[in-house]
Amino acid sequence: MCGDRRRMVWKSTGRDIDIAPLRACSEAQVQNVRLVGKVGIADIGGIKEGNRANFTVDAFPKRTFAGTVSQVRQSPQTLQNVVTYDVVVGVGNSDLALKPGMTATTRVAIAERNDVLRVSSQALRYSPAGLRGKPSDRSQVWVLRDEKPVAVTITTGLDDDTFAEIVQGELQPDDKVIVSEQREAARAALPPPRF
Repeated sequence: MCGDRRRMVWKSTGRDIDIAPLRACSEAQVQNVRLVGKVGIADIGGIKEGNRANFTVDAFPKRTFAGTVSQVRQSPQTLQNVVTYDVVVGVGNSDLALKPGMTATTRVAIAERNDVLRVSSQALRYSPAGLRGKPSDRSQVWVLRDEKPVAVTITTGLDDDTFAEIVQGELQPDDKVIVSEQREAARAALPPPRF
């Protein structure tokens, strides 16, 4: 994988929330539905009215729905020592695909930057067998330079658990960032396939 520049949505919640039961029966009223989700203390701080939200439902796993946070309720709820807050996401439902009681996996964008240099989060965890980079408080990634792995110290910014923004370091958009390697010993230790 190469470091690349892309528009990124960062720092999002990835929690399951339920679509609120619909009380209205007319088609006009179910064309605009709302999701009501419980968001924990660790995630609630960045969520505000107007944040964009994307979600999927099990009935349509390849379809992403888009909505907007319309309300962050101030009343905490505690269940088994876990404090949560209700967040309401409004979404258009013109094709009536969303039904009452569906469970949605939702990501709410709480920070966004455009045209950033980013790397896979897997690259931040990688270290070549037998090699170590310089000890540092900062993160590092390994890149191929002259066909050899070289550690590059970086400072990361926003992170969405899939990609991390690079805000400082000698990483270039065309660098070949290493995320994994094949090890011959590991491959040889595998038993032959059984039929």
